[in-house]
Amino acid sequence: MSTELNHLEMPLWGSRLIEASAGTGKTWTIAALYLRLILGHGQAGQPVLMPLLPENILVMTFTRAATQELKERIRQRLQEAAAYFREPEQQPADAFLQKLLEDYAEPAARQHAAWRLSLAADAMDQSAIFTIDAWCQRSLREHAFLTGSDLRESLLQDDNDLRADAIRDFWRQEVYPLPERLLEPVLEVFADPDQVQSKIVPLLGNGATFDQPSRPLQALLSQSITALQQQIKMLKQRWSDQQADLRSYILQILNGPKADNPLNGGKYKPEAMEAVFEALQDWLDSPEQILPANLEKCQLLRASSLQENCNKGRSIAAPSSARILEAVLDELETPKAQFQKIHHDIQSHAAAWVQQRLETLKAMHHQVSFHDYQRRLADALSDPARAEQLKSRLQSQYPVAMVDEFQDTSNLQYRIFDAIYATASNTPERLLLLIGDPKQSIYRFRGADIQSYLQARRLTAGRHYQLDTNFRSSTPLVAALNALYSEAEAELSEGAFAYAEAGADNPLPYWPVRANGKNADWQLGKQPGPALTIWAAAETLNKADYLYHAAEQAAECIVQILTDPETGFRQENAEQIRRVSGRDIAILVRDRHEAACIREALQRRHVRSVFLAEKQSVYDSPEAQQLLLWLEAVADPENTQRLRVALALPLLDLSHQELDAFNRDENAWEEQRGNFQDLSRRWRRQGVLAMLHHSTHHFAIARKLLRHPDGERRLTNLLQLGELLQSASATREGPEALIHFLREAIAAGHDQSDAHILRLESDAELIRVVTIHAAKGLQYPLVFLPFIATYRKDKAEDYQLQIEGDGAARIIWERGDSEATERARLQEDLRLLYVALTRAEYALFLGLAAPSSAKSPIFDHSAIAYLLGYQHHNMALPELLKRLQQNAALRENLQIQPLPTETPVTPLVASTSNTQSRIPDYHGHFDKTWGIGSFSLLVRDLSPSAPLSARRARQGAIWHQYPQGMRAGTFLHDQLQALAGQGFATVLQKGSAARITRACEQAGLSGWAEGTLEWLQAIVRTPLMASGLSLENLQHYQSEMAFWFPSAALRSRELDQLCTDQMLPGMQRPRLPDRVLHGMMRGFMDLVFADAGQYFVMDYKSNVLGSEDRDYHEQAMQQQTLQHRYELQASLYQLALHRLLQQRLGRNYDPQAHLGGTLLFYLRGLEGPQRGILHLPANLALIEEMDQLFASGERAS
Repeated sequence: MSTELNHLEMPLWGSRLIEASAGTGKTWTIAALYLRLILGHGQAGQPVLMPLLPENILVMTFTRAATQELKERIRQRLQEAAAYFREPEQQPADAFLQKLLEDYAEPAARQHAAWRLSLAADAMDQSAIFTIDAWCQRSLREHAFLTGSDLRESLLQDDNDLRADAIRDFWRQEVYPLPERLLEPVLEVFADPDQVQSKIVPLLGNGATFDQPSRPLQALLSQSITALQQQIKMLKQRWSDQQADLRSYILQILNGPKADNPLNGGKYKPEAMEAVFEALQDWLDSPEQILPANLEKCQLLRASSLQENCNKGRSIAAPSSARILEAVLDELETPKAQFQKIHHDIQSHAAAWVQQRLETLKAMHHQVSFHDYQRRLADALSDPARAEQLKSRLQSQYPVAMVDEFQDTSNLQYRIFDAIYATASNTPERLLLLIGDPKQSIYRFRGADIQSYLQARRLTAGRHYQLDTNFRSSTPLVAALNALYSEAEAELSEGAFAYAEAGADNPLPYWPVRANGKNADWQLGKQPGPALTIWAAAETLNKADYLYHAAEQAAECIVQILTDPETGFRQENAEQIRRVSGRDIAILVRDRHEAACIREALQRRHVRSVFLAEKQSVYDSPEAQQLLLWLEAVADPENTQRLRVALALPLLDLSHQELDAFNRDENAWEEQRGNFQDLSRRWRRQGVLAMLHHSTHHFAIARKLLRHPDGERRLTNLLQLGELLQSASATREGPEALIHFLREAIAAGHDQSDAHILRLESDAELIRVVTIHAAKGLQYPLVFLPFIATYRKDKAEDYQLQIEGDGAARIIWERGDSEATERARLQEDLRLLYVALTRAEYALFLGLAAPSSAKSPIFDHSAIAYLLGYQHHNMALPELLKRLQQNAALRENLQIQPLPTETPVTPLVASTSNTQSRIPDYHGHFDKTWGIGSFSLLVRDLSPSAPLSARRARQGAIWHQYPQGMRAGTFLHDQLQALAGQGFATVLQKGSAARITRACEQAGLSGWAEGTLEWLQAIVRTPLMASGLSLENLQHYQSEMAFWFPSAALRSRELDQLCTDQMLPGMQRPRLPDRVLHGMMRGFMDLVFADAGQYFVMDYKSNVLGSEDRDYHEQAMQQQTLQHRYELQASLYQLALHRLLQQRLGRNYDPQAHLGGTLLFYLRGLEGPQRGILHLPANLALIEEMDQLFASGERAS
């Protein structure tokens, strides 16, 4: 039984438990009791602790934000009290301070009390208000000698990376060395290291400590597997002679006339039975295989199963082979159980090995996690050699400990508190004050252990206190919830939270609370708004329909609330109401899927919202996945597949037509490749953040993202990820290491490091869609719970983790009791429901529906169904709600409406929408004509003459048969670039075939691997000039050389005329579109090489000029060159090379001697008259005039 808490009279000694229901002023209570402890205040006849300083009052809570809030609230309360005690007549004060002042009647006592309060307020920066983790860390460091702590150790905020390293070490050291006969059972448990992660992390995350493995995995498996294989060998011998007989018998029946087949056609299908016999044959043929695959399907071939599965009125004369198989399968049950035990041993071994390896890695790096701090302090407090001295030191240092949010305490944390303060002893020399609300214990997935709370509750029996006034919610809403829960508490045998047992004290009761009331009333239209609105479907629904219709109704209701001028909050005696804005509304959901349902419904009505999950990691956002793909493309811009993926990302928001243009326009594609090559260089030179900022600007990513309703959130995520990657790059060398880091961070899922928590953008005015877990501790004027009838059944685990008092763990491989698992699920869902229902200040809106089938996971076994007494009263949902309306306390505060299956879509009028963020005007001045030009830009929208018509040859040289188009050309270009990096001659070596085959498979050209190799080998052997020089014997060259040079307001028609006059003069070519190039000109040269003192540029061309070698004569190549304006491209390359040689060779540079010109290598003309080479010699006059043109924008006179 709990006593109503009197803040002035509660004894401040011993061990006591304060149960603080939602909204009952828990923080205010902590501040009030803290104030009394500073003063050493107590009641006559009771033990009183001496006045304390803030550094001696230990207050622990669970988040850094909560510690800061507590510290500021207590400081403010101490300052208010000090001012009031000095001048009570001049200062306002609440009833608590007025009553407290009466205990200090003498002026001197009041002034002394004021001095102590003021001193404490000034000392709050040294107060002992910590998170539990931080306090454990501090205690270990301050008492390093007693705890054996290493002062060199640094805090590891997140041990996911080290754990991943430990798992990879396990795979390398324990799994790789296994012989094949021992590898099979391991791979059945863990197919790869990722499965090691997913299966053992739940075992490691409960504060459990495993004993170090006594022997390697190979030794563990060798003896048991060998013995098992011997048993299996005998069974295989018994069955091997029978396989053919039974197979022939069964398949003959199944494939014969239907009238002669007595077996159930649904279970016995020829293809399925053929697969079963193949599995049995594989088992016989593999000496190492313990059990046949498809073992469950094999049961159908038992003699008894064949008889049981005959059609009605039919029977079968099972052959002796079926009876032998039945005996074999019966005898396999024992090896099967033994094999299952081996699987369990493997998992237990892996968990212990990885945990030990993780500890070793931490020690090597002198790092510890917060959990390590807790475990070490618990170990020190249980060590007989040092525990008593350490306890004495901590008790002297902190004679008072308050544990806030005690219901979220883990078993390990409670062991620490209990070891120091001895909960059961209730000693008057110190105070342990446990403050929490078991009805809000919802963080089991984070280690919160409600059993620890219930144990402390038992040990403090008779010293329980209740906060009984709700300061959060309006009087009608408090009355409605009191009525709902009080009826459940009274009528349901297990109580409102399913913890009561017959003949025992209910450890988790519901106590009604009083309403302090609000200073405004909720008004809906012109009438008082109901505190509780329930939308109930008239017909049964499946889950998908329930989610859709509930979302539509909630969204439509929100639009009506936001647009109705008569709906809002009316202050007492006020003439006007305060209209509802987006910030007043919260929609609480269980998960992302529910959030997506309601946000889609809101978007259809042009209502902006933001989704907030509890400590949601930015690495868990869609932007993180997209950024990973973007980085992979930037790191390797020559990888066509990665580049295509990057261009198709939602970040760029390109249409299907724009993406398809890259398939048809080679110049546009090469321009994009150039963009990514530029980003790649920028990344390596300036860092990842600079590259991402440039990407955002160049591709207009910010503008495109902000078109979407959640654009601000997406952009914020992207920028936050950029900052995190820049920080991570300080300890990681190169793009590949950073990409690996991001991939691992995404795989790790939710991360609790504060740096990774999603930042908010301008969310304040948006409707908030919040997970119930994230909403705990928060409050909102209006709360919508459209999907509160959903639930998820928990699957009973295959194991139970038994943790001893000292934290030592033992895995018991027994499937949990499904009934107990379901009961625990319901209990936690009831607590989650309580948290959801108590977030509202004025009104709640709930969506309910009965399920259309027993498999539909809505309502029947949900927490809301239990609370309403659905199973207890055995009523259908409509009757249940009618009964609810008969409750006198609910009648005035409850409105039940039908959940429509057809809901209008009313768009939110812009003028009534949430306040939009206004981008400030930019008043700076810059040159808006400046930009980056390229050859691709110059020839964009070119109108060439009709292209040559060439069909792909079906015979002859491979280069005439090879696929045509940009995709094949880009692939060939990529291969030549890769060869340039390795040495062109490497393609002639034996090992090159495998690499080319892999590249072809990745590019979707798997049928062309042999032809690709043949063509590349021919290319590198082809003489490039009369000297016999070929790519094969090139010595001095540079692949994909980039160039940049300025362009001063150059008009493309001037450049066009210059090239027309001096490059292949007199020949027709399409005119360049009229453009102005002002800014920078850039490009990439496929190959620059030196030979005999001259420098050449080569550009690869995969254009098709015909289907025979003779089609690649010089005039045809010239016409193709002019049609695509490659002569202009060659001139730009020569200018870039000219400027480079000027810089590098200085006064030794002689253009006439050093410039060799440009070779256009038409790769499909290898055996043509010119061997595919069109040589455009360097034209010095052209180069010098072009140089002048780019420098000034005008041709030399």
